[in-house]
Amino acid sequence: MEQFRLEITPTLARHMAYEKFCDRPTRLLVLEGNYWVDQACARAAEAIGWEVVRAPVKMVGTMSRDMLKDLFEAVVRHRPDFVLSINLSGMDVDGMIARFLADLKLPHATWFVDGPRAIMAGNQTSATPYTVAFSWEPAYVDFLRDCGFADVFVVPLGLDDTLFKHPPLDDHIHPPTFVGCSMTYDAVREWGFVNKNVELKTAVDRAFQAGRVDRTHFAQGVHAVLGHTPIPLDENALHHAERIFFIEGTRRLRQALVEALDLHVRGDGDWQAITARYGPPLDYHTELAAYYRNCPINLNTTSVQMVTTVNQRVFDCPAAGGFLLTDNQSDLQTLFDVEQEVVCYDTLEEAKEKMRWFLDHPKARREIIERAQKRIYGEHCYQHRLKTIAGHLKGIYGG
Repeated sequence: MEQFRLEITPTLARHMAYEKFCDRPTRLLVLEGNYWVDQACARAAEAIGWEVVRAPVKMVGTMSRDMLKDLFEAVVRHRPDFVLSINLSGMDVDGMIARFLADLKLPHATWFVDGPRAIMAGNQTSATPYTVAFSWEPAYVDFLRDCGFADVFVVPLGLDDTLFKHPPLDDHIHPPTFVGCSMTYDAVREWGFVNKNVELKTAVDRAFQAGRVDRTHFAQGVHAVLGHTPIPLDENALHHAERIFFIEGTRRLRQALVEALDLHVRGDGDWQAITARYGPPLDYHTELAAYYRNCPINLNTTSVQMVTTVNQRVFDCPAAGGFLLTDNQSDLQTLFDVEQEVVCYDTLEEAKEKMRWFLDHPKARREIIERAQKRIYGEHCYQHRLKTIAGHLKGIYGG
């Protein structure tokens, strides 16, 4: 099928034929789709002296003419060294924008911070010779290569130190808490679709009953979670199967943690049907840091879509001055000195025992927070992640 391309005139081609990643401050164009990561990256780039331009884009759906105009003008006027998008924000399903950037020989870094299978949905139009994929989770590297990305790198999440950078407190006004969405609303919505399809409902129920809805199976793909199904499911049914495994699987992990440890919860109102120890949600940018450091212990459980990597709480909570007790993801071993800088658990019973012990040992909590902060500020801020991304791009495209 013929692919539509925007015309690159000789004048425009000459204008855009500039050296990338040369001896001047890096110029970055951030496609802002209202993810927390794109905003954090823009602030981090400014903090290290890069020249940053933001172009608002759609996370999903069709961009307006004004958005497209602003995006094209930002590319031509500011002549960036590279374009950064999160989860392919701003890229159309036909690949027109990705081909436009490629025809200009302008590197495009797209950083996946959520499961790429649902984002890509079988569409490979954005995988151009000038698009490099980055994944926060190592388990999806092969999938992204199969989608046509010639270069794929692993870059974990990091810290926005403009929001989370505070010393720990000696006194706390809140009880041990889990902060996060219950995921009940999304689960109810997905079950509504699943329940209408008898074959899908049977297959999904069987997967949950068999214990296959876990991180290891999820990373291998929806067929690994489903196991053998006597009746083949169409693509739409498989899409909803993957969504229910991610959403319901993660919902159950969160509920089990809260109930087993009798935690206080801050999040959406659906928690009230699960626990009486409920408080309203916290604004990520203005309230969360203060809450973290005012809790003696903050609990964490990682979503089903993350096999080895860690989520945002692992960086945010200690940097905010809070003590974190998190489930044991294997990438913790490469990011931190485990038990010295971060405390983890393998079972809910172990989490309960460690919570009790650390509640009785405030000095040990403070020492771990301070060591974690030193590590995070020195190695795991978004400034570090951007330098890593730019280093990979420079190695591929020169400069």
